[in-house]
Amino acid sequence: MPNLRGCIYAGEGAKIKIGNDVGISSACIRAKQYIKIGNNVNIGGDCILLDTDAHNMNYKIRRKRDGEDGRTANSAPIIIEDDVLIGARCIILKGVTIGAHSVIAAGSIVTKSIPKDCVAGGNPCKIIKNIRDIDIF
Repeated sequence: MPNLRGCIYAGEGAKIKIGNDVGISSACIRAKQYIKIGNNVNIGGDCILLDTDAHNMNYKIRRKRDGEDGRTANSAPIIIEDDVLIGARCIILKGVTIGAHSVIAAGSIVTKSIPKDCVAGGNPCKIIKNIRDIDIF
């Protein structure tokens, strides 16, 4: 069943910056630190952007019920530069930058940064080709 509602959550002190002319279809965006979405970006349905692991990797900390788990989870900013297209049901994880003009194929899990002017996809997401190699005009 698709996520028909979407969500945007910024934790205490976190920032989410969304540029001009951005289209987001029922995505879930959760920031512990910082997520930046540039201008003219399209994010397909059911995408998930998480700048945090949400839980600590240490099981002893996860066992505690004092809130330390989420507070101590690793996080790193997500940067999506201008004119990016992200297909439906992609997951963008902490520390990722997606370079300007790039296209991320539907269903991709982006664990590492993607340079500008690329088509990338898969699990884990990898560069498929450079946009300059595609006859788009």
